[in-house]
Amino acid sequence: MYRPITILLILTLAASALWAQDSTANKKPAKFKYKKSVKIAEKRLAAGNLYGAYEMYETIIGKKPEAYAVAWKLANVYYQARDYQKAEEWFTYLVEKQATEYPQAEYWQAMMMKMNGKYFDAMPKFAAIAKKYSGEDMTNIKRWAKIEAEGCELALKSIDNPALVNIKHLGAGVNSAYSDISPMIWNDNTLLFATLPTDTVIIKADNGAHMLKLYEAKITGNGYDEPVPFQQFNVAGAHVANGNLSPDKKRFYFTICKEVTVSEIYCAIYLSELKDGVWSEPVDLGPEINLAGYTNTHPAVGTYKVEGDVLYFTSTRPGGRGGKDIWYTILGKNGKFGPPKNIGAKINTDRDEATPFYDASTGALYFSSTGHAGCGGYDVFYSTGAGPKWEEPKNVGYPVNSPVDDMYYRFTANSRNGYFVSNRVGVIALKSITCCDDIFTFEPYNVLNLGVEGFVLDEADLGTPLNGAKVSLYLSGYKGLDQDILVSEFTLGANKPYFFALNPDANYKLVGGMAGYLKGSAAFSTMGLTTSDTLTVDILLKRIVKDKSYSLRNIYYDYDKSDIREESKPTLDSLYQILIENPGITIELSSHTDSRGSETYNQTLSQKRAESCVAYLIGKGIDKARMTAKGYGEGKPVEGCTGQEGCSNESNSEDCPCHQKNRRTEFKILSDKQIEVNYED
Repeated sequence: MYRPITILLILTLAASALWAQDSTANKKPAKFKYKKSVKIAEKRLAAGNLYGAYEMYETIIGKKPEAYAVAWKLANVYYQARDYQKAEEWFTYLVEKQATEYPQAEYWQAMMMKMNGKYFDAMPKFAAIAKKYSGEDMTNIKRWAKIEAEGCELALKSIDNPALVNIKHLGAGVNSAYSDISPMIWNDNTLLFATLPTDTVIIKADNGAHMLKLYEAKITGNGYDEPVPFQQFNVAGAHVANGNLSPDKKRFYFTICKEVTVSEIYCAIYLSELKDGVWSEPVDLGPEINLAGYTNTHPAVGTYKVEGDVLYFTSTRPGGRGGKDIWYTILGKNGKFGPPKNIGAKINTDRDEATPFYDASTGALYFSSTGHAGCGGYDVFYSTGAGPKWEEPKNVGYPVNSPVDDMYYRFTANSRNGYFVSNRVGVIALKSITCCDDIFTFEPYNVLNLGVEGFVLDEADLGTPLNGAKVSLYLSGYKGLDQDILVSEFTLGANKPYFFALNPDANYKLVGGMAGYLKGSAAFSTMGLTTSDTLTVDILLKRIVKDKSYSLRNIYYDYDKSDIREESKPTLDSLYQILIENPGITIELSSHTDSRGSETYNQTLSQKRAESCVAYLIGKGIDKARMTAKGYGEGKPVEGCTGQEGCSNESNSEDCPCHQKNRRTEFKILSDKQIEVNYED
């Protein structure tokens, strides 16, 4: 089965080949000869001349209607050219004339019905195919038919309950008659995208002159200025597309694709860095990421408790689930990326996944797929997670997803509005009504604007903000993840509060840090908020004083026991949080007794109690080397009890406030090193 060769899928592909003509296409028709005509059609197809090929195939069928092998090729070529109406017509022809010889034609007939929006007609056909056919060569077809039937049902429900999103075509001022792909915002006021600089049928004799290039269009109050070639990164004789900036806007990732043959294009990911206001010469990310002989494209950058980038990308390399898979790799401290890893079976399928985009404000990865149940060919999905751990993907629904291909879904800076690419009916079409990709915008209705602001303060001096403190916002509480997801960071200055935009129905955590202080955190939530609001959350930091003892209140033990009671665990959990947020500190965790009992006995008991606290923290994952257990017995009382009413050293004496104060657990900081927390699976 031929697969669609479209610009967006490989880059995604050599557009010059898709629209190519050859010299045989315009010659005066000679006397019809079947074998010669088939050879001419196949020659055109091999040269990438889809239009010339299907014109010849139609001529052959007109002369010889029983040439079903030609009809099969004709249907597939129309599918490749993304003319789904004609493809449906010819797959239907085969089903009616030669269904037993071409059993897969029934599946592709139903698929074309679906991609032409005929969900009611396609759904029972898919359901029948899933039950009807057997045989090893139909195993995938049966499984895919079941998924497509679910997709038809999903599409009908989604159309009845559409997402509250306004979809707008960017118009002829930006879009052209060829595919326009990979939109993104550059310098806050410019739309950067890839397109072909022509609106006429490209002839192969151009010798590769027509290539996808980066173009920019300034965003104005009334729309967009006329697009012009981007002054950086374009490469002569190659397709350039798929730009993506790192969160700090200092690294630009993009794809360069070169045609090896008419039907083979290999893409590689390149990186340029902003240094002293100038973008560096782009460099190939190396053979480990750009694996030779395979396409590596669609770079998208995310973060996950890491100083560097998490690079997601699409690849056809071995070791995946099948087709195009999404992979990820981590930028290390040494400035190099680690070995790519497959993002996992929750997202990747045995068909194709492409055009990932990571939304830092929600920790969600958006991508397009043909393998999950959807409304069309490629549908847009999203999943929350990190590394290889992701939740079950969700379909973004109609009207973003349509009966055809919908890809390159990405947000602008506010994480609400954005762009995507589609070949739906209504695009500027060079040939069929669904031939080509255009850029669309989306904007939700009834936007709920939520935010959080505040200061970082010294807990001993609440009136003065700690300018220079860094505040990090995390998403927390996602199923299956043992680490919070970094959303964004802010450095305070000039006595101005931090500010972060928030999403509804999410749990967050703020972490504040400043040299010389223990990090502090505060948790909050937007769950259930229905009106726009800005929350105020200040973060209090405790100054680090080495060898100073800090009391851990409410650490309880039964008399004469060293076991930690259940009500003591929340206090130890707070110490655990301090150790997690400050990975460079080492502590002494000490326990003290009151004066009742012998000195030797109290020394032993306090040591056991301190060791119990350390063991509890080790059990939660804190490195044993960071903690020292020390029992001081009754040797360091905070208050003498001699002579106080009700106080005595008898073991059965009535307890008194003095004894309660002396029975305590403390910690003190022994050392403090600045250590970065590295990303781990």
